[in-house]
Amino acid sequence: MRFSILFIVFFIACSCCQKKNKVLIEFDPRYLNEKSIKLSEIADDISYIILDDSVPIGFINSNIRYISNSIFFSVLDIGILEYNRQGEFKKKIGSIGRGPGEYTSYVDFTVDEKSGTVYIRDRGGIIIAYSEMGTYSRSFSLPGIADHIRTIELKDSRIFVFNYLQFEGVKYSWIVLDTLGNIIYKKERSEAMFTSEFSGSYGTYKYKDKLAYWNSYNDTVVSISPDLNTDGSFLITPGEHRLPKSEVEISDLSQYLHIRQIFETNRFFIITCTYKKPSLVLIDKKDKKSYLSFLEVERKGITSDIVGGLENDFDGGTKFMPKGYFEENGREYLIGLVELFTLKTHIAGSEFKNIIPKYPARKAELESLADNLKDTDNPVLVLVRLK
Repeated sequence: MRFSILFIVFFIACSCCQKKNKVLIEFDPRYLNEKSIKLSEIADDISYIILDDSVPIGFINSNIRYISNSIFFSVLDIGILEYNRQGEFKKKIGSIGRGPGEYTSYVDFTVDEKSGTVYIRDRGGIIIAYSEMGTYSRSFSLPGIADHIRTIELKDSRIFVFNYLQFEGVKYSWIVLDTLGNIIYKKERSEAMFTSEFSGSYGTYKYKDKLAYWNSYNDTVVSISPDLNTDGSFLITPGEHRLPKSEVEISDLSQYLHIRQIFETNRFFIITCTYKKPSLVLIDKKDKKSYLSFLEVERKGITSDIVGGLENDFDGGTKFMPKGYFEENGREYLIGLVELFTLKTHIAGSEFKNIIPKYPARKAELESLADNLKDTDNPVLVLVRLK
């Protein structure tokens, strides 16, 4: 009996030491090898969902939510739209405007998987809630605590509010609310106060039972567990390539790392960023190898988007740019979008005609799909199922 107790104490002590000495995977954009990886090396299926043209869609922001049988998009000049898995339009969430129950900013939003409630971060530190039917429910703000909200996320029916760090007087890195706007928890910042001319980039992602958070000024991607404890999950190497925590004149922002998106799968950390050049980086968790694909910036009127991605040798389609991740029935999926014009132009070109993909029959299916698309159709959602 005494031996058993001693063994348990020893096991717990060893476990704590291992956790304390945990070595994080590190990302340094200055020393990436130009080694690419093809889609068929990480995926075993690809499918295309045509979004119906009930509402003509222009520019879709990168915040795509795939929840249960619904897909949510933030669309420029239109607002938040919901589609079902077959690509059929379901409804619009609220309305753009300055009246009661309307929003003026809607790029940043999140959805409660249990209730279907949509929460939108509007200007002025206001969070607006819309019911599952898409109608206004309530709104709340947090003066003095979250005046400088950068992004919001919802996990386990709790709203996580993450603040800008570079404004004077920001006391909390993040706070947690219930769905009525009551404060559950406040995380005081561990960083020294600083001011900067640059807002930097901030973001969140969900993986397993944790919520991860990152920003341009911190070195560690922080993982928040259900009990609100935190742990490092990924390290962004410090150095002269990081945005300075000061008000300095910068003539060329490309000399600094700008992260657009980070998310995680069972096998990879996936990073979309700009350092010298726009890039898509996959880092294998097991062997620490990195795979790099250079991207291009495409201007779209007053907006711009990153195009390119992984070479699609699966069916010969356009390069795949992952914009999101979800799990379903024990399988992992990456989400992408392809513009109608881009898809049709690619399939009509000589490169597609001459390519012999891994699955030639799937190439024929893609060609047939493109031939049946009208010039007025909306973008196509791409789902890639990971191995």
